[in-house]
Amino acid sequence: MKLMGKVSIVTGGGTGIGKACALRFAREGSKVVVAGLDADPVKEVVKEIESGGGEGLALRSDVGIPEETKRIIDATVERFGGIDVLVNNAATVDLARRIEDMTMDEWDRCLDASLRSVFLLSKGALPHMKKAGGGVILNLGSVGAVMPWAEGGAYCAAKAGVLAITKVLAIEFGPSNIRVNAISPGAINTPNLRRAAEHFHHYDKLCEKSVFNRVGEPEEIANAAVFLASAEASFITATNLFVDGGYLTL
Repeated sequence: MKLMGKVSIVTGGGTGIGKACALRFAREGSKVVVAGLDADPVKEVVKEIESGGGEGLALRSDVGIPEETKRIIDATVERFGGIDVLVNNAATVDLARRIEDMTMDEWDRCLDASLRSVFLLSKGALPHMKKAGGGVILNLGSVGAVMPWAEGGAYCAAKAGVLAITKVLAIEFGPSNIRVNAISPGAINTPNLRRAAEHFHHYDKLCEKSVFNRVGEPEEIANAAVFLASAEASFITATNLFVDGGYLTL
């Protein structure tokens, strides 16, 4: 087991990529705190973790709010004694709006969930990782950070910021043995992608954005996350790993 004895936090952990990461981390021996905006899905993920013999904690939270992110950090430390791995996966991706039609509230909602949360949770987790002698932060980016699309202004801007803060954190906290990396998925078979495909009427085109002529599965992102969180990636930091099926080559 690659994460035996570790304590991990996964945000946006109730569905899609976050759920896949939480379940896979638990199978690899980690205790997992599953945080999400909706209570029922994160509770179901923790039930699945526990039914497999693992340990989990479900937390309903809005990660764009400082008090909520502090509660995640405090509850994790209280329950499990520390934090070894933080997976910043939460994001708002259901906002499809041209810049000229976007309200300030919509912009803020997306940036809060997708970028501000990375700052808040990393800031909260870092002292505990330093105290423990090291840790890992994984931030979920997107191909949209480097190849934006129309009506994706807030999301793509947020994900570009995620890639930047990943490098800054890696530089600042490498001397404390804290590795910080990003994973940038392409088109992945999640509820958010399916809703987006319905909006734009282009699921077939998403499949064409892979040399395999298919979308990826959440478990394929979780595979990459486990590797980067494990000791096998001990000399990898400040890196953005594209898990996109060749999306950026087409």
